Amino acid sequence: MRCQKIEKWISDSFDRELPERISKKLERHLQKCSSCRSYRERLEKIHAAAKNLDYGEVSPDYWEVFPSKIQARISSLEPKERKSRIILLGWRWAWVGAALILAIFIGLSILYFQAEPDQEAYVFSLEDSLEQIYGEIGDNPELAELFNLVILDSIAESLGDSERDCVPDSSDLSLFLEGLTEEELILLDSEIKKEIKS
Repeated sequence: MRCQKIEKWISDSFDRELPERISKKLERHLQKCSSCRSYRERLEKIHAAAKNLDYGEVSPDYWEVFPSKIQARISSLEPKERKSRIILLGWRWAWVGAALILAIFIGLSILYFQAEPDQEAYVFSLEDSLEQIYGEIGDNPELAELFNLVILDSIAESLGDSERDCVPDSSDLSLFLEGLTEEELILLDSEIKKEIKS
């Protein structure tokens, strides 16, 4: 438990009786913490000394004449002095207001003119992504089959139901094959052979 909270409870215990639950927590903490115990001892000494102070008696007549003394003091001030104090007080508020407006203006200017941080765009290619995926798959046929099913489902979803069973045009196939590298053609050939065997 934090000692700052305990010190507040100790101070409160001199002013009023604490609830039983808090009183128990306070006593448990004081058994363990020497710092809080010494704090309580210092407060006990201060309270004991305060009880023994002699405040002196103020006569009831004092409070009856007190307002008239204040009024006499105010009226003893010259009118110029009172007026200059009021004007000076007005100027103080004007300076505070001007400083506040300036601070708001500077804050808004900083927010408005703050340059946006450069955001680095990450560019990736399909070839790099596929190369990384095939590297992860390796020689695992189950993973390769699962990846192929995901790709086929994605293509089918993109085409929609009407084009799912559509056979590709031979001219489209030749254009596709022309765009492949030698390594990709070898990979495609081996995949087709695997499909035919199974």
